[in-house]
Amino acid sequence: MSNTTPPVVFRVSNEEMVRDHDWILQNYCDGLIAQGLSANRIKDTTWFLKRWFERQGNSTATGIRPLFIWEAMEPIAGSRRIRAFLKSLSSPCEDGLPCLKPVTVRAYGGMLERFFSEVTDSPYLEDLQTITSKYGPIENPFRGVEYPIHTRDHLRSERFFLTNQQILELLIFLREVYPTLTHRTLTAARLYTIILLITETGMRSVEILNLDSVGETRDIFYDRKIIQTRFGKGHNTSGPLTRVIDLTRPAEITLKEYERNIRPHFPNQAKNLALFLDMNGARLSYSALHAVFTEFMTSARKHGVNLPEKLTIHDLRASFATNYLEAHPHKFWKLMELLGHLSPNSTCLYIRCRGKSRMLSLREARGPRIPGTGLSSMVYNR
Repeated sequence: MSNTTPPVVFRVSNEEMVRDHDWILQNYCDGLIAQGLSANRIKDTTWFLKRWFERQGNSTATGIRPLFIWEAMEPIAGSRRIRAFLKSLSSPCEDGLPCLKPVTVRAYGGMLERFFSEVTDSPYLEDLQTITSKYGPIENPFRGVEYPIHTRDHLRSERFFLTNQQILELLIFLREVYPTLTHRTLTAARLYTIILLITETGMRSVEILNLDSVGETRDIFYDRKIIQTRFGKGHNTSGPLTRVIDLTRPAEITLKEYERNIRPHFPNQAKNLALFLDMNGARLSYSALHAVFTEFMTSARKHGVNLPEKLTIHDLRASFATNYLEAHPHKFWKLMELLGHLSPNSTCLYIRCRGKSRMLSLREARGPRIPGTGLSSMVYNR
């Protein structure tokens, strides 16, 4: 028989429970500062945690009080509460789709999960007394809880993906047809270069927009066949990270042509360091790129280019990831490095398949593969 005796739980005044609850929250938030997280990240996390415990409050004889941390971590009941909360985040709106985007659901759930994990690892009060000895047994309420699958996740996996053949068709249309329709050769060539960079290297659009072309901060090195980005995502929003990306042959050819023949025609090109400029001579913004890309996609569909119903510029990065892994199924970790991910879970979110071809293998769905990168030489012929 076990000699272990259950902890003795003493009656504690409401005022003391409030102090203990607030101290645990403040201690956790102080730890975020020590981790070097951004001020906005700390502010958002602190606000959300306080508000969550308030909204989950219990009714008492004197009114409604916030849910206390140890109550939220009560074995079994705590997990049920978390499941109910995550389910509520995915409740449908009037259109039948969940009101919150998947990224929002994961953000809220992630903040709570990190908090409860930290309290589980360090379950102490201000006087170094354990939470269990004072308030009873606790456990991480996220243990065994899975995030709900979001309807919009299914929609994205089915709609937003381009095969190598579709990418080729899109680039040919952009290079050969689109400039004659819009009479905007410079902006078409600029967009062509950006799309090719994303589909060849997997770079984020924000990384591409922050590339410098001239000066000491130049990020393109043809002699070493690499591109340097100083604006990669930092771990836990700790700040931009520098990483080096291989410069493929198609990307190298296109960048050289762009820098030699296109960029010099943009205003302020000698003074502004940016690789991609707008027609006012300033660095091209993400909002401007999004507008130009949306206009181009509308025109491409109108003229018969085979594209999904909806496509964002970020989906081109997912197309790169999926095409790369199909061509190199044994190089998943290399793909992680190319995408700038620290977690394989992040990379998995970028691997997609086409919904209507789901019953076929990807290779069968795509038909004959184009050698090499999947971009024929006609893309570069002048």
